[in-house]
Amino acid sequence: MKAPAREDIEGFLRETLARLIAIPSPSGEEGEIIRFLEGWLRERKFPVAPFLVPDHPWPNLLIHPQPRPRLLIDVHVDTFPAHDHPHPYEAVERKGRIYGRGSADVKGGLAALLGALMLLGPERLNGSPVTIALTVDEENRGRGAEALAQACRPEAVLAIEPTQLEIHIAEAGTVELALEIQGQPAHGSAVERGRNAIRIAMALIEELEALPAIRAQHPRIGRGAVTPLFIHGGRRALAIPDRCALHLDLRWLPGIPREDLLAQLKTVLARHPVTWEIIDLSPPFETDPQAPLVQALARALTEAGLPVRLGGMPSWTDAEPFARYGAQAVVFGPGTLAVAHTSDEHIDLLELHQATQVFLALLEQFTPAT
Repeated sequence: MKAPAREDIEGFLRETLARLIAIPSPSGEEGEIIRFLEGWLRERKFPVAPFLVPDHPWPNLLIHPQPRPRLLIDVHVDTFPAHDHPHPYEAVERKGRIYGRGSADVKGGLAALLGALMLLGPERLNGSPVTIALTVDEENRGRGAEALAQACRPEAVLAIEPTQLEIHIAEAGTVELALEIQGQPAHGSAVERGRNAIRIAMALIEELEALPAIRAQHPRIGRGAVTPLFIHGGRRALAIPDRCALHLDLRWLPGIPREDLLAQLKTVLARHPVTWEIIDLSPPFETDPQAPLVQALARALTEAGLPVRLGGMPSWTDAEPFARYGAQAVVFGPGTLAVAHTSDEHIDLLELHQATQVFLALLEQFTPAT
């Protein structure tokens, strides 16, 4: 298939994103989209290879795989489940935006990267220090990026996520907690005799939100946060709830030592009748704004006629395990994180086109023409 001309790239982006959205790919069900992308890339002569992921049914897909690339561009192919999205796998265009599950997170970014690769051509990748990873399981346990980070230690990694084309050089870490709170049963009217497990949960959340590590501020990310993800307790009967299950996500800011955060956390939990376990403990990271990848991305934005803006990612991404193993890590891409995982998920066509220009300019820096 002939590569699109630069003036035809918008039609290519529309068509490609619609095809990607039409393939359901929630975490654990990435097989169809991996097969589609492998066929799509092979047809266009790009060198691809599967990368097996332990304890996951589907592999990552590597474009121009290398043992230790100078630059690894990572984009995940799985999405948040459809849940209450009315038409999750139908790309709907409205007022310059494309709606659908994964449009922002992160099939829009994937379409823009594919557009840049088509404009670049497979020959430019030959002998270059660039590998592109299409990873699985980002929306679940991050096993695709974790396995690849252990095996492949790139000098720098760019994780494509919706940042509104802002270069995110810092990323918040995550502490996920599962808690079981024990109360004291009593008749619903005997408030003084019982101990309401739901009220204990409410008090616990307030105390966690008052911790110094949570009230801290980061200049690029903002405040720490405590987010209740799941709560269940009580019955419709007039009885004091004696149990409450609670699942929390804590935003862990760069600069907060792990030992300090855990010590503060344990102090609060020790004051309450609660059993708990840490489900996930992923550290934050921060990259020097003068790092070569940051500067290369800044040059690419300038070449595309766009402003250079630095910021921070308030959520975990595939960049984290690579940063943990020593890579310069940056998060960047088209789209708005706030609409991801919602029924209003969408991406602006203009931003898709701009992202394609930036990705192309970045790739051209690492793949000089011969």
